[in-house]
Amino acid sequence: MTLAKLQVKFWVPGARRVIKSVKEKCVICKKTDKVRMEQQMGQLPEQRLKPAPAFFNTSLDLFGPMMIRDTVKRRVRSKVYGVIFTCLTSRAAYIDLAEGYDTDSFLSTFRRFVSVRGYPHTIHSDMGTQLTSASKEIRDMTSRWNVTEISKFGSHQGTAWSFNKSADAPWQNGVCEALVKSVKRLLVIAIGENVLSFGELQTVVFEVANLLNERPIGLKPGYDINLGTYLCPNDLLLGRASNKVPNGPMVDTTDVRKRFSLIQSIITSFWRRWMRDYFPTLTVRQKWHTAHRNLKKGDIVLVQDNEMIRGKWKLAQVCQAEPGRDGKIRDVVLRYKNLSSDSIYKGKGDRLINRSVHRLVLLLPVEDQGM
Repeated sequence: MTLAKLQVKFWVPGARRVIKSVKEKCVICKKTDKVRMEQQMGQLPEQRLKPAPAFFNTSLDLFGPMMIRDTVKRRVRSKVYGVIFTCLTSRAAYIDLAEGYDTDSFLSTFRRFVSVRGYPHTIHSDMGTQLTSASKEIRDMTSRWNVTEISKFGSHQGTAWSFNKSADAPWQNGVCEALVKSVKRLLVIAIGENVLSFGELQTVVFEVANLLNERPIGLKPGYDINLGTYLCPNDLLLGRASNKVPNGPMVDTTDVRKRFSLIQSIITSFWRRWMRDYFPTLTVRQKWHTAHRNLKKGDIVLVQDNEMIRGKWKLAQVCQAEPGRDGKIRDVVLRYKNLSSDSIYKGKGDRLINRSVHRLVLLLPVEDQGM
């Protein structure tokens, strides 16, 4: 429209380029359009690219809440929360329930997990003070946790905890988020509107975990029967795709060497197919292919908040920007004024938050602030 009205009386060489450059630098236009920043997708962590025992490198997430009934007083209702553990290498899943809000309830669930699968070497999650979830119940739940106590739990066994750098960035724990979607769908199919007891619901989530572990991972490179069947996490956990009784004659011998050779052949077959079918899919980047300008210290940005009206997003300044392994900045530390409910600043100190660049709108670069 600007170009059309300009050409009524004038002819300006390169007018379209000039108009775009003016609009790109207009702060009011940026606040109106609210186009969020992007950055090239980062590199996968080493834990996902190297063969390792099942659940050696684990990621976890929460979902829910889900309603249960008391086993004695059947009209009494309470809430429980699902906790999903997934192996970063084989994508195997373990699902259990946490009974309450406190740290001890979660640690009880974690202790059941390590009793079955053993202590992981590393655990990655977005829990603790950095969790920002669409579910108010989960946010209240994690606000009561002692993150220090959770992080220290298992450290004597060699387990190290790591958390997402930024809040409200579910893609940083995408291996769990994708499985949570599948778990919720299976629970809706299996339960529907029924309200189960804790034991019944726990049985259902165990069966859902087995169904997830039967799902295929990777892509078989052809239909040749010599390539074997599809690859699934149960091939590593159980030595077969299904939990049914295996077919075929079983070697009935006490020879330790033959038993060791059998187990070793199962594990070797899994990792050979893992390298053939699954590993090539990890090199594909589904989105965020283009590199963009890195945020710099001093940039003025708008912070996207899914629970706020677009016109009331926080105005913040970048105070710390650390690059990743490839030199791209994807997470920054912001500071903003802590306003009251009536949007009036009352002299309180600045607040610091961690956010992903994909949740920010760049308003004024630091190099343009002196103009």
